[in-house]
Amino acid sequence: MDYESLTVLQAFRRWPRISIYSFCLALNILLWGFDTGIVGGMTSLSAFRKEFGEKGPVGAETEYIIPAMWLALWAMAFPLGTMTGAVTGAWIQDRTGRKSTLGLGCLLSLGAITIAYLSDQTANPTATYWAAKFTQGIAVGVLMASTQTYLAEVVPARLRGPIMALFPAFQLLGQLVAAVVIMARGSVKGPSSYRIAIASEYPLSIIPLVLTIVLPESPVWLLRKGKMAAAQNSFRKLHGAKVAAAHQDLFEEMNKAISEERWASNDRGASYMECFRGTNLRRTMIVVFSNGMSEIMGFNILGSVSYFLQLLGLPDMASLIVAIIGILLGLSANIGSFWTLLKFGRRPLILYTLGLTSLLWLSVGIAGCFKGIAVAWYAVGAMMAVVVTVGIGCWPASFVVAAETSSLTLRSKTSGIGWFLGGIIQGGFGCGTPFLYNPDAADLGGKTAFVFAGTSAVGVLITWFFIPELKGKSAIEIDRVFQKHGGSVKRANTSGFERVDSEDAKEIPLTQTTTRYSRAESTASNGSYSAPPVQAWEPLRKRPTF
Repeated sequence: MDYESLTVLQAFRRWPRISIYSFCLALNILLWGFDTGIVGGMTSLSAFRKEFGEKGPVGAETEYIIPAMWLALWAMAFPLGTMTGAVTGAWIQDRTGRKSTLGLGCLLSLGAITIAYLSDQTANPTATYWAAKFTQGIAVGVLMASTQTYLAEVVPARLRGPIMALFPAFQLLGQLVAAVVIMARGSVKGPSSYRIAIASEYPLSIIPLVLTIVLPESPVWLLRKGKMAAAQNSFRKLHGAKVAAAHQDLFEEMNKAISEERWASNDRGASYMECFRGTNLRRTMIVVFSNGMSEIMGFNILGSVSYFLQLLGLPDMASLIVAIIGILLGLSANIGSFWTLLKFGRRPLILYTLGLTSLLWLSVGIAGCFKGIAVAWYAVGAMMAVVVTVGIGCWPASFVVAAETSSLTLRSKTSGIGWFLGGIIQGGFGCGTPFLYNPDAADLGGKTAFVFAGTSAVGVLITWFFIPELKGKSAIEIDRVFQKHGGSVKRANTSGFERVDSEDAKEIPLTQTTTRYSRAESTASNGSYSAPPVQAWEPLRKRPTF
């Protein structure tokens, strides 16, 4: 059945239940964005600085400050935890299932929020708060990797783009909600100002936890465990009995892909080392590149746009308004990407929008060679154009590519590696970028944009040479794309089987099957038999016995 002609609304109507499940799971991404916003905004609350900081130097603008060491440690705690959670979460979900791992991530998040809420009651509040942020990072890493794996496994190819576009959209929405919460608590005196801000994270963990109770297990994970009946039942629950019956072809594709990938890997199993063998190495590197896309396109400067524009001479209040406008523009662009991801391929979206982003950053860098308020306002316009450009193209497309590139067998582990190494890339850019534009370091100011013009251009080259077009392709078709161009893994084109004397044989064990990579004849004891090619993904019980 051809689904590629469906519009966004038609696709949602065809698969309504899986669309609702996916939207609810996207609340995990909202938690990610909210927590990153809270970490940065909490230090702006005077009561928080008084409790967790120390007396500032004479003449300082604020009476209490957070020591630079703790600011750096808090900033590192969350990404370090995310990297740890992504890798360990991938290992856990392959053993216990996607559903239970999602529940574990929610429970860890609830525990981290509680630790943060009570941290000012401990003997060492700053260290306790660090532990809370690290634990929350682990929880978010588990949730992000598990959510991406689950959605990539169960969402039909036609819905893959719009559903994965929820990742950047909800990340921005989470940051916006965090900014509103911090702003609302800014005028409140006493510990309740930051405690309520921390407690506001509870609903974002409780709602997904409740969802995991009713969420069916991933059919792909059940198929990998050999639980065919349970997988079929899970597929029916995900789609509803009527929709599942009408789209049984989607379930068959899952089954075929699992069988074929298992054959191609010689049943080595889903280990982390397997992610770096043969064509899987290329697929893993594409996932890592996709997870680092936000830093390549300049997200680090966009995330600190108000401070960056102040360095260029923009007034403080104007820079804050620009930051909020940027978030709203990003949200609008991400919603628009629901259409662009259905209309255009992944490659052209990344190539054209990342190429245009490179030119926009180049123009900001050139403008930064001059001084004056006009330069600051030009940077505002160009950076807002960057937000819209990446929002409808390369940013959401990178999440789709990261989700669909890996094989079904290695999806959870590849996702974990992607989030782990992507976190290293993000950490590197996060630590290095401020030293480029800050007055007490390189003091490049607006010329910092030259760096991101270069990284965006490199991203275009990497996309051109290494990322294939995967839009609308099933898991089997994606496997074929990489095996065709990557090739150290041979595909099965089995042509003959040993003769089985017993007419009652229902199956041929794999060890008794003679396979060839090209068409050939298999000679039995009483003559010769030329069998037609048998696809590797066909379940063994369906193969001809002789």
